[in-house]
Amino acid sequence: MNNISSGSQVSWRRAPRRWGHRLHSMCSYMAMFPPTLPHYFVRWLTDLGDVVYDPFSGRGTTVLEACLLGRIGLGSDASPLAWVLSSAKAQPVDARSLTRRLDELRASYQRPQTADVDDHIRLLFSRRTLEQLVWLQQELQLSRKTDRYLMAVILGVLHANARSDGTPRGLSVAMPNTFSMAPGYVSRYVKTHRLVPPNVSVFDVVEQRIETLGEAGKACSTGRAWLQDVRDPIQWPEDMDEAKLIFSSPPYLQVMKYGKLNWLRLWMLGEAPPAVDANLFTSASLPRYLSFMHSALKSLRKRVRKDGYACLVIGDVRRGEEQLNLAREVARYSVPGTGFRLLRSISDHLPIESKVSRIWGRTRGRATKVDRILVLGGKHALELPPAPRINWVKERTGEHVDGRS
Repeated sequence: MNNISSGSQVSWRRAPRRWGHRLHSMCSYMAMFPPTLPHYFVRWLTDLGDVVYDPFSGRGTTVLEACLLGRIGLGSDASPLAWVLSSAKAQPVDARSLTRRLDELRASYQRPQTADVDDHIRLLFSRRTLEQLVWLQQELQLSRKTDRYLMAVILGVLHANARSDGTPRGLSVAMPNTFSMAPGYVSRYVKTHRLVPPNVSVFDVVEQRIETLGEAGKACSTGRAWLQDVRDPIQWPEDMDEAKLIFSSPPYLQVMKYGKLNWLRLWMLGEAPPAVDANLFTSASLPRYLSFMHSALKSLRKRVRKDGYACLVIGDVRRGEEQLNLAREVARYSVPGTGFRLLRSISDHLPIESKVSRIWGRTRGRATKVDRILVLGGKHALELPPAPRINWVKERTGEHVDGRS
C-alpha cells in the first residue's frame, strides 16, 4: 500500500494531464472525477471479467474505464442525462454504424415547426441549428443504442466555451462546457454583448466529433447502464454476476442542483429540470444525508460479492466557517449495520484550479478541495491486496493495458 501516495500526491494525480481514452471527453459534467481514479481502483481490486458497478454513474467515467480494462462496467443514475451519457460509454457504437445512421438522418431531414420553442433557447442557436436540433429530438429513439450514442455526442457539443478567436466551439453561443448558465442571465448577456449564434450544421459537427472521439477498440468490453434511483430496489441485470467492486461518488451534502445546471441539455432530452432535481437526493440536513447513505449502502450490499469492495469518493464540505469531513461521518454513522466494514480511508487533495466551481470565487458552494475515498469491504473481503504500480505515461490512453496489476 505504500505506493498509493508519494509525499502529498496520490498515485492517480501523477498521471499526465488529459490522461485517458478520448471517449471520456464526450460530454463534460459537474463533479466528475478524472479517469485515473477509477482506473487505479479497478486495477487494484478487481480481475479481468469482474463486474464493476457505479450507482451514481454521472457521465460514465467508471463504466468506461472498467470496460477498457476488460471488466464489465455497469452504471445507473436517477438523472436521465447521466443515463444517456453512461449508456453511450457502456455500449460504444462502431464508427460505421454511427456514420450509416447519421447519413439516414441527414437524408430524411425535414424542417420542423419551432414556434413553441422557448425564447431563452431561441437566442442561443441559429435558426438552421435550432431546427435541426428540434428535428433530431423527434427522430432519435433513445431505446436504440446507436441513437443514444448520437444523442450523447450532441449533448457534448450543445454548448461549449469559446476558441481563442472568440468563436464558439459548440452549437450555441459560447458558454461553459460543464454546465448551462441560468436562462435569464444568458439571455441578458447575449443581448448586451450582441452575440451571434454560430450558423452550423448539427449533422456536420456531430460527424466531426465522432471522428475526434474515436472508438473504444475491439479490446473494450461492453457493459450496461440504466435509469435508477439507488433508494429503490436495484434493477440488476439478470444475466450479470454480482459486482466485485462498486466505485462511485455519491451526492455530496447539498452542493448543487444537477437539473438546474443542465437545463439546456435536459431540454434536448425533453426533460424538465425541476422534475429531474425533485428525483435527485439533496439535503442540507446532515442526519438526513447520513440516513440516505445508510439506506443506499444496505441496498448496494446485496449486489456486491461477499469478497467484494465498495469505494466511495466523498468530498469535505463547508458548514458555516468550518470544514466537515463528510466521509468520516459516513464511516461512523452510515456504514455500521450495512454488511460493509471500513478497510481504509484515503485522502485526495484536489488542485483548486482543476475544480469547475472556481469560477464562482467566494460563492463557489460548499465543496472543498479535499476528497476522501472510503474503501469498504464485504463480509468475506480479504485484507487489501498490494496496490498496483502504474506507469501512467506508458498507459496514457488506457488502450494498451491488459488489466493486470
